[in-house]
Amino acid sequence: MNFWPIVMDAMPQLLEGAKLTILYSIAAVFFATILGLAFALFKLSSVSILRRIGQGYVHIFRGLPLLVLIFYIYFALPSLFPLQVWFGNNYVIMAGITALALNEGAYITEIIRAGILSIDRGQTEAAMSIGMTSFQTMRFIILPQAFKRMVPPLVNQFIQTIKDTSLLSAISVAELTRRGQMIISVNFAGLQIWTAIAIVYLVIILSLTALSSYIESRWQVDQR
Repeated sequence: MNFWPIVMDAMPQLLEGAKLTILYSIAAVFFATILGLAFALFKLSSVSILRRIGQGYVHIFRGLPLLVLIFYIYFALPSLFPLQVWFGNNYVIMAGITALALNEGAYITEIIRAGILSIDRGQTEAAMSIGMTSFQTMRFIILPQAFKRMVPPLVNQFIQTIKDTSLLSAISVAELTRRGQMIISVNFAGLQIWTAIAIVYLVIILSLTALSSYIESRWQVDQR
């Protein structure tokens, strides 16, 4: 059985798929972080309607299976709006990134909220006492400190996003898993190709885990 020759022949296409997986993950996490910050502040707001909106977002998008959300955005929404006409062939990628961002944003909301709440309230009171506004206090005092505590769970969420991109193969987004399926449909070498896919995912995820540990240890040194 020509195991490694088949793997090496397929590797350029798989690496191209891995590059797209990382790009889609970065885009999804970027928008998810914006959503997470906004809805975390909503959940911490003293305004009841904003708190309810934040809670509703988290409950809905943490409760929906990601695959169902992907199918809903890609297959169901075009029944209401001509999205595929507006965006053409790019809609499949937009649908995938949107679904990932909405799903991951619900988890990032809780990460950011917990990070903000972990900062001693006395620092907020001290900032207010010297005339800082609520926005200035959050921007310059709370978030910079909270972010350091958020890094490990945020990296873990990014890792989860990379793994979740494999579900985009269900709507034919040409990320790593989909590239592997396409190769297997030609050479029928399932064992070799799925092994190669697993190796590529492991390399990406273990690299991110190591980077997270390095950043966390450096910041702990700085704090001392």
